Amino acid sequence: MSVPPLGPPRVLLVDGDFRSSQRLASLLEEDGFCVEVVRDGHSAVRRLSTQPLPNILITELHVPLTDGVTIARLARAHNPDLQIVVLTRHPNQPLPPAFGSMPPVVLSKPLDYARLMEVLLVESPAARSARTASHG
Repeated sequence: MSVPPLGPPRVLLVDGDFRSSQRLASLLEEDGFCVEVVRDGHSAVRRLSTQPLPNILITELHVPLTDGVTIARLARAHNPDLQIVVLTRHPNQPLPPAFGSMPPVVLSKPLDYARLMEVLLVESPAARSARTASHG
């Protein structure tokens, strides 16, 4: 059983678009998340090799210098319970099986922020664990 994180949930946001990533980061921070933004795959890989690790990864499927699948695979190697949200303009495109047994949530762009919050607060592994523990 994993230990719940101390403090606000840590989000690693991987997005090559400066304006949209800053806007999303600001919204998430207003809602109590600690957000770190990186612009490309190499920066994401470097960040995932340092502590503290994020609790949530939000990544585009296609990012400069690598791809969201590679980033997610590395992130899950460090934290198998990591919640992953993939943002894409092509939500019906099949995802590679590389995400493992816990597939990511795929959200289309432009992003419906209310749906993202539902995913992060209601559908997250931590929220599911809390509901299971309170009913058990």
